[in-house]
Amino acid sequence: MNRFQPVYGLSIFLCAILLAMPNTSDADSAMPATLKSLNWMVGGWRGSLGPQTVEESWTVPHMGSMETMIRLSSPDGVQMIELIVIREVTDEEGHPSLMLHLRQYSPALELRTEQDMRLDHIAEGQVRFIAEGDASVPALAYELLGPGHLQVHVTIVTGDVVSAELHATP
Repeated sequence: MNRFQPVYGLSIFLCAILLAMPNTSDADSAMPATLKSLNWMVGGWRGSLGPQTVEESWTVPHMGSMETMIRLSSPDGVQMIELIVIREVTDEEGHPSLMLHLRQYSPALELRTEQDMRLDHIAEGQVRFIAEGDASVPALAYELLGPGHLQVHVTIVTGDVVSAELHATP
C-alpha cells in the first residue's frame, strides 16, 4: 500500500466538499438583497456638497419599493430635484435583487436624467448600484458611517467620485 494513498483520498474528499460549498465571494457573502436590508437609510438626511446643500428623505420600504426625494440647493435657490425609487426584483439567475431608478429634474421640473441601476454590492450599512452602458451617473453608493451619519458616493461620467456627508434630520 502506498503511504500517500490515504492523504490523496483525503485531498479528493476535501476538494469535493469545497466544490459543494456555496460561493462566498463578496457579492454572495453580503446581506440579502432585500429592501429590509436598507432600513438604515430610512429618514431625513442633510449635508453639504461644496457650497450646495443636499437634502434626502427616504421612505420606509413598503410593497416592494422605497423612495427618496432629493433637493440640491445653493444660495441662488434649488439647483436640482431628484427622485430615486429602489425596487425588489429578480435577477437573470432568479435570485432576489434590487433595482434603483433615478430621475433628475431641473427646478422647473424638466427631466434631465433618466436611468436605471442594478445592485452591485450590499452589506451591513452599505449599498452600491451601477448603471450599464453610457450613463451620466455610472455608480451610486450609500454608506452608514455611524448613527445619524451617512455618506453618499456619486460616480460621475468622468469616473470621478463626488461624496457628500449627510446627517440625520429631526
